[in-house]
Amino acid sequence: MGSRIVATPLPEELLDLARSQRAQVPELSARLVDLLRDKTECYRRVAEQYPEELRKVCEAHLDGAFTSFIESREVELGNALKTGRAQARIGITLPDALRAYRLAGTFVYEMLIERGNPRPHSVTPEQMLQASTTVWRIIDAYSEALTTAYREVEADRGRLDDQARTALMDGLLEGRIAQRPDLEDAAGVLGLPSTGKLVVIVADDASVVDAIGSRAVWRRRVHSSGVDMNVGIMAVGSGVTALREVLAKTSGVVGVSTPFSDLTEVPTALHRARIARRSLPHGANGVVVFGDSPVAALVAGAPALAAELAHEMLADLLALPQAEREILLTTLEAWYGHGGSAKVAAKNLYVHPNTVRYRIRRIEDLTGRDLNRPKCVAELYMALQAVRLGL
Repeated sequence: MGSRIVATPLPEELLDLARSQRAQVPELSARLVDLLRDKTECYRRVAEQYPEELRKVCEAHLDGAFTSFIESREVELGNALKTGRAQARIGITLPDALRAYRLAGTFVYEMLIERGNPRPHSVTPEQMLQASTTVWRIIDAYSEALTTAYREVEADRGRLDDQARTALMDGLLEGRIAQRPDLEDAAGVLGLPSTGKLVVIVADDASVVDAIGSRAVWRRRVHSSGVDMNVGIMAVGSGVTALREVLAKTSGVVGVSTPFSDLTEVPTALHRARIARRSLPHGANGVVVFGDSPVAALVAGAPALAAELAHEMLADLLALPQAEREILLTTLEAWYGHGGSAKVAAKNLYVHPNTVRYRIRRIEDLTGRDLNRPKCVAELYMALQAVRLGL
């Protein structure tokens, strides 16, 4: 596939302009990234998540365009095809991608005008018109390749039925696909990028699937505990901040793994996302990324052992009538939440500080732990977390 750029050699004046611009491709690439980020919401997200990748793509395309312009030959479309497939797989729509090429074409032409303006007698209006025509023929060739790449990705997706996609997704989640060529094939088929950071998401509520949409690959799975969950694998670029903002608007309990870059880590990431999901207090809704609450994650990661130890430490406290038990647990929770300050905890509980101090002494008596000792503080905090997680 290619597009013939010119039928006759270009004037030396235009070639001189193009050569000078090609020498500045790294600088122009950075400016083009800024333009795409400012003009399109879609590429603003791409620039935040994949800044270096976007700059390299812009640099390769600009260099290819100027080379075609200078050498009066067909456009090299390999980069455009590769970029198109990658963009289709991470959820960038074809209209957004084509608009980016139009913006790039305008940018290149304006750069040529900017370079030619100091020498108005060297480059004639007719020659600038010829430059404009050539630039847009190059953009048309890139756009044609981009459209072809999107159609190829859609065709690949269409050839797979739900059962085949499910098998590939399960293979990644369960670690049965472990060899590099197989991993790359699975990523390509499922629409996962081959580079960059990924996370695994687990969620009870379908609103998460609706909010994330095609930016993640989803699978409905039943855990060994009998809990039915939506499991997704999603590219997040350099971090999870933007993902947190999206998930914060959804319902239910959501667990997210820490970012990883190798698809062999998917089973581990799934395990961590499940632990993160279990790290919220029983009955609460929200989003937890693995590591947000290290102690809660440790407790949720070994629930049976944590429950056994907690119920042993808190046996006498948990044996109290429910109302009294809840008052003491809530007081202990407030005491931890406010750095061990009875005064601040009392203010938030709307009681006198001496009331908090009395309740803390009562907890110490019931558990045999002295909260002036760091070891006892740590042990009771772990036990409290286990109880609040409903273990």
